Amino acid sequence: MYHKMLFFQIQKGKNFVKIQCGTKLDRLFFNSRKEPDMTRLYAFLKKSPLENNRKILIAALCLLVIAGMVPRIYGLIRLPHEFFHNDGNEYRDISEQLYKGNGFSVTSYRWYEAVPPDRTSDLHTDFSRPPLLPLLGAGLYFLPFDWTVSAKVTTVLLSVICILMTCLLGKEIFSSSTVGFLAAAIYTFYPYSIYHSLCWSSENLFLIFLCASYLFLCRCIRRSFAWKYAALCGAMLALAVLTRPQGIMLFLLFGLCGGIYFLRRKEARMSVFKSAAAFGLAGLLVFLPWMIRNQRAAGIPSPLSFYGPYSFSQASSDVSYMTYRYVDTPEYKERTDLAWNTFHDEKVKLLGEKKIYSLVDANPYWKKWAWEYIRENLGKMAFIVWNRVRHCFRAAPNAAAVSNTIVICFRIYFVCFLALFLCGIWFARKNICAMLLLLSPASAVVLAVPFLMILRYRYPFFAPFASIFAAYGLCRLVQCFAERKRRALQTSLENSQTP
Repeated sequence: MYHKMLFFQIQKGKNFVKIQCGTKLDRLFFNSRKEPDMTRLYAFLKKSPLENNRKILIAALCLLVIAGMVPRIYGLIRLPHEFFHNDGNEYRDISEQLYKGNGFSVTSYRWYEAVPPDRTSDLHTDFSRPPLLPLLGAGLYFLPFDWTVSAKVTTVLLSVICILMTCLLGKEIFSSSTVGFLAAAIYTFYPYSIYHSLCWSSENLFLIFLCASYLFLCRCIRRSFAWKYAALCGAMLALAVLTRPQGIMLFLLFGLCGGIYFLRRKEARMSVFKSAAAFGLAGLLVFLPWMIRNQRAAGIPSPLSFYGPYSFSQASSDVSYMTYRYVDTPEYKERTDLAWNTFHDEKVKLLGEKKIYSLVDANPYWKKWAWEYIRENLGKMAFIVWNRVRHCFRAAPNAAAVSNTIVICFRIYFVCFLALFLCGIWFARKNICAMLLLLSPASAVVLAVPFLMILRYRYPFFAPFASIFAAYGLCRLVQCFAERKRRALQTSLENSQTP
């Protein structure tokens, strides 16, 4: 009987448990011949009731979900104003227009759009938002309930799916239900996972598709690059991109890793090629309807929204500089509001003078203004980029917006969380599937260089994957502690028996 862990097979007999290399994927991307000692960890984890009894695991997950829903439902009841806080009104507006048959459009002009003076209606085509969350919202209008109530129930259900996906992914990577359950528990009470369950936003939907893509990627690798799992991975990742365009970076990183392996392993090139073709084709097929829409509406067959150039310009301006210059200070709101209003008033006025009323037509100007600011303010840009990257590892939200008590609680939680996360990375350093999880937070850091970075942008790229590493790190630390106690007890017994 074989039990797969990592790229190794654990052969279990009557009186022995040993590890041996079982496939050609043993030393993927590295040349080390040293096998990780997983025998004791496997034996340690097998003692957990979660490993041997599926009913106990299901019951534990049900209790975890119930416990996790308490702060989420409480927040939805006590903080109703937060539900449409993060772009939620825009997503709802697009959903309503889709339901009414007005296409992918909005009923008002945004702060970065010039308003045509001869307009007969504010209804116009939207080029800023990706399609999946608005499509989900449009579907809710067909239900015989109030839309807001349906949307709140949907956010709770999405949150539950996120918890379960974290569990499944942790179990898949480390072949342990215990690790999967602990990962789900850590994620459930991660502060931003709770917060994003109180908002009509795209983060949780994106997270579900991203976890699913990693799940199929791991299965693809462990099954000698089975092309059907590669196709499912590509489809799920494409759905993630259609939820939040930032996911496109992972397409590039997955392709880069596949290219490295293709060059280094001659004997597996055909399997890698088939998997890469399936991955790319499946992604393209998912992208195709949105690309056709963008070609018809904007003349550009892009799989993304057209928000990027404006975001790049905003990130390369005094808006960004003031944000990081005065964060955590009492002057924060006054300074950033002034910079924000000055920036947009000036740029939108220029767009109006040029009679540019479409975001697609305005994008060349947004890029031009961004590069002008970079050339003229190299010192400020160095400060902005450094603080954006540093913000990726920030423990607590802006102290100017929340109480000191919340900041302290966040910092204590995050320090403990980060310590376990780093331990997990160290213990899992030879597990290639686990290491691939780090591509997600790495992509967030890369995107922070040219674009904006705030804590809610970090959340879907970081929270579930860091929770998995933290759970594995906790298991290994407990195992190490138990092993030390066992050795100490054994030594004590041996000494007591010595005449």
